[in-house]
Amino acid sequence: MFGLSTVKRAAKWQEAIDPEMFFAAQRFETVSGIGQAEGIVAGTRIATSMGWRPVEAIAAGDMVMTFDHGLRPVMAVHRAQLFAGRNACPRHMMPLAVPEGALGNASPMLLLPEQNVLVESDLAEAVFGDPFALIPAAALEGYRGIGRITPHQRVEIVVLQFAEDEVIYANGTGMMHCSSIHGSSITAMLDEASPYSALPMDMARAIVAQMIEAEAL
Repeated sequence: MFGLSTVKRAAKWQEAIDPEMFFAAQRFETVSGIGQAEGIVAGTRIATSMGWRPVEAIAAGDMVMTFDHGLRPVMAVHRAQLFAGRNACPRHMMPLAVPEGALGNASPMLLLPEQNVLVESDLAEAVFGDPFALIPAAALEGYRGIGRITPHQRVEIVVLQFAEDEVIYANGTGMMHCSSIHGSSITAMLDEASPYSALPMDMARAIVAQMIEAEAL
């Protein structure tokens, strides 16, 4: 199963880096504004018991393949749109375009900035003893051509919820986090019993910076 909780990972991170940087990393930065900044963009194909299906075609009760627990039933499905404001979508809410193969995805896809994704990192393994790190998609900007785009039409967002937090497969081996029907909170994020907590933005950006450097060698 995906490794340590955020509390345990933060403690290990503190051991590995300078204290001033660590305390800066404890700020749980968010990027949300008016509208939906977390969820799965319609058109993204999800691994299910019936094969790869567009996320918008998935309903409560459908069986979805998860990273740690095999097939698990979807408990609830919520729908929203990317941005509900009257003006142009602000930059911090713009989706990120992910080129084919950038995250193991078999085809290009869009990620919302606060959608948490699971990535494999040498730095995460060195610090946490676990090669996988859950990070906000916003931290991936600049990695393998991933960048923000301006949405010029309505973007439908689908939020899948399970009995417990899960990581699911999107467009191949891209891995996205989905919350439990019990929701999330700062308390839940710090709960040692939950391994599915995204790293704070500073930590996430450091992970991505190391991934970029490793590929440049």
